[in-house]
Amino acid sequence: MRSRIDARYVNKAEHRKDIKDALWEVQMLRREVVSLRSEVDRLRQVVITPPKAPTVDLRGTDAHRLATETADALDRLLQNEMLVWQAIDALRAEIRTEFQARAVVTVDAE
Repeated sequence: MRSRIDARYVNKAEHRKDIKDALWEVQMLRREVVSLRSEVDRLRQVVITPPKAPTVDLRGTDAHRLATETADALDRLLQNEMLVWQAIDALRAEIRTEFQARAVVTVDAE
């Protein structure tokens, strides 16, 4: 009967091993907490000292303005060129229609 009761309980060797494992885990967690605290301190220092504000580059601003103005001018130029070619095509079509009309009148007159 006593052997059955003793089998349900943990013996001293197993109990010591469990205590050593728990102690090892506590030490590992302590090391992790220390490393996390140092990381938090480092991040706080980064937040406390904000980066320097970037200086305004006047040449870059001028270059951007000039590029924008050039793009707008080129866009207007291309739109005007398109209008010129559309006018040329319309004139060609009108001349072709007149030529065909004259050809029909000449054929009918003969």
